[in-house]
Amino acid sequence: MTDTLCCLSVEIPGDFVPYVRMTRRGKHTQPRAQRYLSSQASLAWEMRSRLMGVEPLGREPLHVYITILTDGPPPHTCDLDNQVKAILDAAKGIMLEDDCWVDRLVAERRGGDRDVIRVTVCSRDGRTS
Repeated sequence: MTDTLCCLSVEIPGDFVPYVRMTRRGKHTQPRAQRYLSSQASLAWEMRSRLMGVEPLGREPLHVYITILTDGPPPHTCDLDNQVKAILDAAKGIMLEDDCWVDRLVAERRGGDRDVIRVTVCSRDGRTS
């Protein structure tokens, strides 16, 4: 068996809601929490539809690369780490088994001509190519 590089990649058009802190009760009553949970469901659906039949990577060190493009210059109205957390939370169980396996994370946001999220998750494993 030889080590091979396995990667899963998706490109998702559109905007999303960054992570927001919420209490157990708050996720049912706070409008910001409701918008976040709805955005999570949409992101997860988009990822799942693009990776149908593909098993998530996990139980080994993972590298994650995230690029967030915005229509025009980045607005800087929220923290990049909250945007990354929202994307990783949506990817859990679809692109990666659990984000506790992420050993390397590279994220950037920059202006573009449209809103789009690009996510790539890579691992080295013992599967032969």
